[in-house]
Amino acid sequence: MKSFHPSEPREHLLLALIALATYLVSSRFDFLEKIVSFSQTYEAYEVDELVTVCIVLVFIQAILLHRKWIALRHEKKRLEQEHLKLKAAMQEIKQLKGIIPICASCKKIRDDDGYWHQVETYLSAHSEAQFSHGLCPECMESLYGDVLDETS
Repeated sequence: MKSFHPSEPREHLLLALIALATYLVSSRFDFLEKIVSFSQTYEAYEVDELVTVCIVLVFIQAILLHRKWIALRHEKKRLEQEHLKLKAAMQEIKQLKGIIPICASCKKIRDDDGYWHQVETYLSAHSEAQFSHGLCPECMESLYGDVLDETS
């Protein structure tokens, strides 16, 4: 388990205020004197031991809750930072969606402004895709068929 180290001055102030409030309330109502008197009256039932255990358990619970609160606050800060990183990453992602108007003949793509672009230019601008060029066997034959026949 993590050790308790208040990281901010206001945590020290909060603990001091809690201690002061506890002192003021206990001195006003004389809780300990009433507990001692009650335990002396009913000594046979060992009430004083039971009260001592209860007080210790309350203090332990308060310490554990404070540690949990600090851990949750640190986790919240970490999640907020992670959320900001994810938000920035989402803004960087380029994604194609919807219907893309493409020329049936030359295969150019029309953008939102009505301009026509080569497929490679459009896709490179709107996605993370990169292109390398080559020729498929059909295009190689139609473009360079006579040269290929002469070299064979």
